Amino acid sequence: MSSNAWGALPWLLLAMTRFSNAACECGYSINKTSDSQYAVFTEVHENDFLHTSTEDYNEIGWQAQVYNVTTAHSRGAYGKDMELGNIVANPLKDSKTWSGDSKHGGDAGLQLWVRGEHQDGFIRGAEIVTARNDSLLGSFRVGLKLANSSGTCGAFFYFHNDSQEIDLEFLSHQFNQSQGAVNLVLQSLDSVSKGYDAAGTGLFRTQHLPFRPDEKFHEYRFDWLTDRVSFYVDGVFLYDMTEKIPVEGGSIFLNHWSNGDPSWSAGPPDQDTAMTVSYMKAYFNSTDTERSQNAYKKRCPVFDPAKVCVIPSQMTPPDASEGTDGAKTYFFSQEKGMTPGQITYSGAASLFGANTLSIAVPILVTLISLMLA
Repeated sequence: MSSNAWGALPWLLLAMTRFSNAACECGYSINKTSDSQYAVFTEVHENDFLHTSTEDYNEIGWQAQVYNVTTAHSRGAYGKDMELGNIVANPLKDSKTWSGDSKHGGDAGLQLWVRGEHQDGFIRGAEIVTARNDSLLGSFRVGLKLANSSGTCGAFFYFHNDSQEIDLEFLSHQFNQSQGAVNLVLQSLDSVSKGYDAAGTGLFRTQHLPFRPDEKFHEYRFDWLTDRVSFYVDGVFLYDMTEKIPVEGGSIFLNHWSNGDPSWSAGPPDQDTAMTVSYMKAYFNSTDTERSQNAYKKRCPVFDPAKVCVIPSQMTPPDASEGTDGAKTYFFSQEKGMTPGQITYSGAASLFGANTLSIAVPILVTLISLMLA
C-alpha cells in the first residue's frame, strides 16, 4: 500500500466525553488520558482463556503454528521446533468463577510451553496466530504471566511481514529478584537491513518494569495509530514510537521459544516452562471490504457518537492474587447486545451466554476507506 492511502484510513478522531447508552453499533473507542480525542475502531476479537476449553483453536479464532527452523536459520545455537502439543488450554475447573484450581494444574489460561529437553539440536516451543489477518490500526491487549525459568523469549505482536511488525518481547533472563523488563520493538526496512536487529534504528527500547513478569498476570497493551504506537502496562503509559509505523493489515501472534542465542533468548531453559495467557482483546479496523464497508455500514448507516462504546482501561494487574475477582476483566462479548454484527467465537464467550459465531479460515484482505462525512 502506498503512503498516499493513509488519508483515507478507517479511523475517526472525536473530541468527546465518554459515550453513554451505546450498544456499540458504530464502534469502540480509546483515548490517552492526556488527550481529549478518541480513536474509534470498528471490529472486536476477544478471548477469555480462563474459561476456554478446546483442542480446536480455530473454534476461538486462532490457528496453531506447527513448523521448525534449523540451527542454520534460527540465528542461535539451536533450532526451533514449534509443536501443537506445546499449546495447552487449561481453564479454571469452575467456569463460573475467576479464581481457583485449573483443569490441568498450575496457572489457568492458555499455556504456551518451552521444553527443557532439547534433543536433535531443536528446542521445542509454541506459537499461535489469529485466524483473522485483516487488522489495520487498533488497540491490542493481553493478560500474560511469563515463564519462570531463565532462557526463553515470550512475545505478543502484530505481524504483516519482517519489515512491518510491532512487538512486545520478554526475555526471562532479564528478570531478577525485584524487577523485569519488556522489549518494545518496531521492525522496519531499517532493521531488516541490519539482519533483523532493530537496535540502533530508534525503534527498539528495553523498558524496565517494577515487578517480575513471571510472578503475576499483568496486562500488556499497544495502541497502533496512524502517527504512533503507544505501549502500556496495566493501563499505565510506557512509551511512544512515532517513526516507521506499519501501514498494512496483519495478524496477532503469541509465541514462546528459545534458540540458545546468548544475546537474546539465551537458554535453553533447564526445565519445561510455560507462558500463560489469561485473555487477548483486540479492537481494530479491518482491511476486508465485506467487514469494513458492508457489515459496518449495515449496523452503523449514519455515524452516531452515542453508539460508540468506550473500551475500559485495565488499571490493575488482572491476577487472582488481587482478590476473589482480581482476574476478572471486562469483555464486550460477554455482555448482551454489545457486539452487534461482530464475529465472535465459541468457547469462553458461550459459557457466559453470549451469542457466538465461529470462523476457521483466514480472511482475505483488501484496503478500504471509511471516513466521517
